[in-house]
Amino acid sequence: MTAHDIPNTPENREKFAQAGREQMAALGLKEGTVEVWEDGYRAADSPADTFEWWYFDVQFDDGSTLVVTYSNKPHTDPSGPITPQVLLIRQQADGTSHRKVDSFTEADFAASTAKCDVRVGPNTVTGDLDTYVLHVEVDGVVADLEITRGAPSWRPGAGVSYFDSSKQHYLAWVVPVPYGTVTATITEDGETKQLTGSAYHDHNWGNKLMGSFLDYWYWGRAHVGDYTLVYVRMTTKGMFPVGQFNLPTFYLATKDAVITDELLPLRLETTGAVDGPGHQTYPTKLEWTWETERGGIAFTATNPKLIEALDMAEGRHGIGKLLHAGEHPMYYDFNADFELTIDLDDLKDHVVGKTLYEKMMFR
Repeated sequence: MTAHDIPNTPENREKFAQAGREQMAALGLKEGTVEVWEDGYRAADSPADTFEWWYFDVQFDDGSTLVVTYSNKPHTDPSGPITPQVLLIRQQADGTSHRKVDSFTEADFAASTAKCDVRVGPNTVTGDLDTYVLHVEVDGVVADLEITRGAPSWRPGAGVSYFDSSKQHYLAWVVPVPYGTVTATITEDGETKQLTGSAYHDHNWGNKLMGSFLDYWYWGRAHVGDYTLVYVRMTTKGMFPVGQFNLPTFYLATKDAVITDELLPLRLETTGAVDGPGHQTYPTKLEWTWETERGGIAFTATNPKLIEALDMAEGRHGIGKLLHAGEHPMYYDFNADFELTIDLDDLKDHVVGKTLYEKMMFR
């Protein structure tokens, strides 16, 4: 089945913008502004059927990386009990990687609705959009990090994608730190290191098993030259009678201002598919384009290096496992070469660098 792009016309772009304004008004959100409370515990009113996570990834100057995710429960079981977890992925500069998930009881979890202030056992994170302080103790790794935001906090419209006509089932997203700088102290294998680097933080929540309405997605981020990008394309499962649709999201900013976050013009072409782990495939070239009356933006990811491949079926149990028995969901994470060309009426530039992106497959 071929997925369809929503036609990139001025009329459709205005319809999307108007729908976003109406959703923001209904949810008490301000257009073009992310407030501190938006990074608080959004599932507090309905924790029994809502998953939520706060995600941080860091690329250190020594070539190593760190990913930390705080969650109230696995996203593979949104209606399950509160089962707080902390995920840590630590990759060294030589490519060796260490992944661990620590699970805790509901009594070990606390989160504020006023701001990002989360505790999962001994692991904590607090932040106010400008600065975030993390403490992590997972499987012998102890890390203390301070992240300083270096690009405008961002929410794509209202930040909510509904997947039914009654607007009961949704996936929501806000990006408090599209790009930031980080200082860290990490103790591992009996050695303590002081590290610096760059960081990203986003925040997700929802109340429906994502594989029930999504087929796959691409998500990526980059900081090249003076520019920060976040780019996404979600592809829905076939929805009778309209079939599959591609749902894009896009953010391009400098340190002080958003250049554009108009999402509908974003298009993706993939080529060079190769076999990956778990009986899935991935492309070796991603060509993204964005065109409006303002001009065009093009960026390309090539030479991807597979950082990690995770079998996402392992977290399913009970009815979720039964309903999706014929599927093999996989998550791939990549580092790749990145080339960005901006050709707008008021801005022209060309820069190269690196990008981190993922392909999540639910089928």
